[in-house]
Amino acid sequence: MNNSAITEINFYLPSGKRIIVKNSKNFKRIYSKTGILTTRVVRGKEDVIDLAAKAYQKIKDKKNIDAIIFVTQTPRYLLPSCSCILQEKIGLNKEILTMDINMGCSGFLHGLCVSDSLIAKGIAKKILLICADTYSKYINKKNSNRFIFSDSASATIVTKTKKKFIKNFIFGTDGSGFKNIIIKEKKKMRQLEMNGAEVFAFAANTIPEQIIKFNKNNNINIKSYKKIFLHQASKVVLETIVQKFPKELKDKFYIGLKDIGNTTSSSIPISIKKSLIKKDIKHGDKILICGFGVGLSWGIGNLII
Repeated sequence: MNNSAITEINFYLPSGKRIIVKNSKNFKRIYSKTGILTTRVVRGKEDVIDLAAKAYQKIKDKKNIDAIIFVTQTPRYLLPSCSCILQEKIGLNKEILTMDINMGCSGFLHGLCVSDSLIAKGIAKKILLICADTYSKYINKKNSNRFIFSDSASATIVTKTKKKFIKNFIFGTDGSGFKNIIIKEKKKMRQLEMNGAEVFAFAANTIPEQIIKFNKNNNINIKSYKKIFLHQASKVVLETIVQKFPKELKDKFYIGLKDIGNTTSSSIPISIKKSLIKKDIKHGDKILICGFGVGLSWGIGNLII
């Protein structure tokens, strides 16, 4: 069977910024919960395909890509798929597999699992995995979610290898909570709504339990990971999850929200890239990744980066 590995990651953040004013009435309350000072927003007509193309341009190894997987919940059109449009925009070969995955904050895990499966089956050898969203297009000035979500795109190259670098996955979905993060018609406009209390309860109760289950099922000692990358939801969510584990593990959990906010499905690849740049991790290290949110859904995986 063919194996696969992540061989490159990069990302793009739009230049537009929403900055939480430090002397504003609600600053302390908002910052204590989110841990976010700045969120990123697209300018003008810029959308997920534009962001994806800019993330792709930062990738060094562009040769022989034979599949595009595009994870987004804010596409340019309902049809055709963003992956089809991106193929033409970045000038890739026409003999290429393209598909979109409509998943949110667990989307990187879904995209990575599909990439690994395509390579295992011999359908593709080198995959461009894009995660991109522009939630700002569905958040008005009165919506408090503008202090949380950032527009962004990440580009990850998943390549066929002899050694198995991408290891195990588990996934889950609780569709009874689908309304807790939703974009729906409101006052003749599509707007993002989030029930923060319900999402917090879901993350705090489900995610630690599932991480423990994942490691037990795969006979892995959590101490063996160099770093643990959770979806960067908010400060209060991350800290609550971390508190469910022994204190000596605290430094293994990555938290990096302050200047870029919650970048939805891109948050894990962005976190990994930032950690590689800072040399908090290096190639050859074992890491755990865990995405959770919209759906309500979750995914957990481990890999050698």
